[in-house]
Amino acid sequence: MHPLVLLYKLQAKALYRRLTRNLKSIKGAFLFIVGVLVIGLWLAPSLWQAVRSQRTDPAAVRDVAPVILLAMCLLTLVSSGGEKAIAFAPAEVDFLFPGPFTRRQLLAYKIGKSLAGVAFSSLLLSIVFLQHASAWPVAFIGLFLALLFVQLLGMAITLLAQAAGERAYTRTRRIILFLVIVGIVLAVLPALRGAQRPGFFEIARQLRASRVGSILLAPLDVFGRLFTAAGVAQALLYAGLAIVIDLLVLFVVFYLDADYLEAAAAKSQAVYERLQRVRKGGLSAFTRPGKKVRGALPTLPYVAGVGPIAWRQATAALRNSKGLLFILIILAVSVGPIIFAEQKAEKLGPGVIAVMAWITLIVGAWLRFDFRGDLDQMDHLKSLPISATALSAGQLLTPTLLMTLCHLIIVITVLFAARRIDSMLIAAAAVSLPFNLLLFGIENVMFLLFPTRAAPTPGDFQGYGRQILLLFAKGIILLIAAGISALAGFLVHHLTHSRPAAIATATVVLSGLAISLIPAVAWSFKRFDVSTDIPG
Repeated sequence: MHPLVLLYKLQAKALYRRLTRNLKSIKGAFLFIVGVLVIGLWLAPSLWQAVRSQRTDPAAVRDVAPVILLAMCLLTLVSSGGEKAIAFAPAEVDFLFPGPFTRRQLLAYKIGKSLAGVAFSSLLLSIVFLQHASAWPVAFIGLFLALLFVQLLGMAITLLAQAAGERAYTRTRRIILFLVIVGIVLAVLPALRGAQRPGFFEIARQLRASRVGSILLAPLDVFGRLFTAAGVAQALLYAGLAIVIDLLVLFVVFYLDADYLEAAAAKSQAVYERLQRVRKGGLSAFTRPGKKVRGALPTLPYVAGVGPIAWRQATAALRNSKGLLFILIILAVSVGPIIFAEQKAEKLGPGVIAVMAWITLIVGAWLRFDFRGDLDQMDHLKSLPISATALSAGQLLTPTLLMTLCHLIIVITVLFAARRIDSMLIAAAAVSLPFNLLLFGIENVMFLLFPTRAAPTPGDFQGYGRQILLLFAKGIILLIAAGISALAGFLVHHLTHSRPAAIATATVVLSGLAISLIPAVAWSFKRFDVSTDIPG
């Protein structure tokens, strides 16, 4: 047996042992069952809709699928090259690089290792998008080959950057991106300048029909046609063409044969160190070591110790997470016009508030500028000469203000695009600050009581189960607090028939509940035992 094949076998055994190790305990088995049930409940509506509802028009899917793949390829072009390199695990660097293996053998090993992840992602996505495909087998095969194409393209771009040199590659990449973006804008500009606001399907159709779009999307169109193949013969034809395209990209990867080992070793160590920081501080720790520190904020008032703690977290956000803050601002600015463009009902409030809730759920987990990002600093925090209540208030301030700023930008952009006032959005803006304080207070109480480091990895159903149980508990507390505030506002509105008075009452009640949670965070922090509660 070839040593690399033996390594695959040993890694598969290790993965199986790690996933089944905790099933021997009642807690591990319970979390595993919860995780499986949650994944099943997530996939069940898509499967039911695909079985009971009418399938999406294949022509619309063929228009949209290549555009989505093109966006993924452009994102790969933006994020690949320069200091990037093919990353291996530190143990693989120590074991494989000195071994009797050629660079191409190591490339083949890296590609083969990634096939399992691509297959698992394709399996889940094939169920999620089954309604848009002609059948499940072609959905799985089409997604597998498309995701493999994107991955191989990223590897080819990385090796090309290694062979051409950072400066030459960076210049060429910028020129290519500029030309592609200009061509896309010119192709869809007539549709955007029309009297009616075009939807995403219409823009994709316009791009696909243009000369620039037909050239850019020609190799990607095969995957969309495979996804909607009507019969076995058609599926085999487009599957063969997709395999040929993947093999051509694979040939480019092996043909380049760049001397990537030194860069890969350095990059692998950097990736490992970055993952260790992410396990400690979440996405807010996603920054390069040794990076020059820039950015400063004015000193905040002391206020019993709240100011210095909040200043520290805000400065860390500014210095170490500029990319995250930039994404947050772009998301907040762009989501408003997009919602307004797609909203057909007269009332904007329900749709906008739903999107705001979704953004809060996703982005809230990123803004770990509180106790969640200070797991390894707990001993220093406990030694500070300030009260636990002031410390907790300072820790909650930065993520609360950032999330509130995101909500206010969304509301302002929607109202500006609509050019009218929506009372429901005004109410949402009014309760945004206390709601976010309540949300991050609950997040920190749960974290201090049940501290964890990393998010669950793919296939870690026990991790999924733990996250879902905590999310369920947070949701119940939020619903109770929101229900109490809404009930108070409803009673005031019933007595006074004044909507501003009802909004003000709900805001005051929710603010009281949020502020009353700060002592709970302080209590959780005081009971946190550094010697036993910090996970490994």
